[in-house]
Amino acid sequence: MISNIVFLISLFLFGMEVESQTVAKQLEITPRSCLDYLKRGFKSDGYYTIYDFKTDDRITVYCDMTSEAGSAWTLVMSYALKSRHMDQIARKSMPQDTPVNEHSPNWNLYRMGLSQMTHLKSQSTHWRTTCTFSTYKVDYTDYVRAKFADFDIMTFLGSGICKKVEYVNIRGHQCAQCTSRWWQQNSRYAPHIDSRSNGCQFVPTQGSVTTENNFGYYTEAYNKKFRCSAGPLSTTNWWFGGYL
Repeated sequence: MISNIVFLISLFLFGMEVESQTVAKQLEITPRSCLDYLKRGFKSDGYYTIYDFKTDDRITVYCDMTSEAGSAWTLVMSYALKSRHMDQIARKSMPQDTPVNEHSPNWNLYRMGLSQMTHLKSQSTHWRTTCTFSTYKVDYTDYVRAKFADFDIMTFLGSGICKKVEYVNIRGHQCAQCTSRWWQQNSRYAPHIDSRSNGCQFVPTQGSVTTENNFGYYTEAYNKKFRCSAGPLSTTNWWFGGYL
């Protein structure tokens, strides 16, 4: 009788050990992006930890798993309009290393470090920009999305250059698989569209204000009818991501 009990206890402990080893193996490979979590069955928006390329440890990020079916997005930068004059927000290009609150992702003032952003890009196929995501999520108004293969926002530098995007919408003006006019220069201005300008396939000039900038660089002028610049607490959100 005693030997049977000992055998059953041993069998139970062995099962626990096998299960523990299985869980440990699953966690052994730290996710590199929010998309990795989606592939593992996680489906909720929120804070997750991914591999920290700089420290070989883990870093907290915010993941959007639900706004666009079959895709996951990692927040790489977000800031409120009230911070529009801050140098790291207004005048630094995406290829420049100017992290802000890099270990505390939030909507009002956050920018991921360059090494982490670059590593995340290698795990992503697309980038996008949303406006006040915490309120509107994604309804494709005041929104832009592009493939890195078509328009690499991490290497692009130029002024008024026509770049291909998958979809763009500014104040209701929209187009898909078209070119839009972009600016980005090191230590001069963050990536943005000047919707007062034309010359590319996307022409959002109607309803614009003089020198209106969209998706960034709001120091010159901004339009309150554009969600990212509707008020001091309106936010501009940049994401890297991909699809299953």
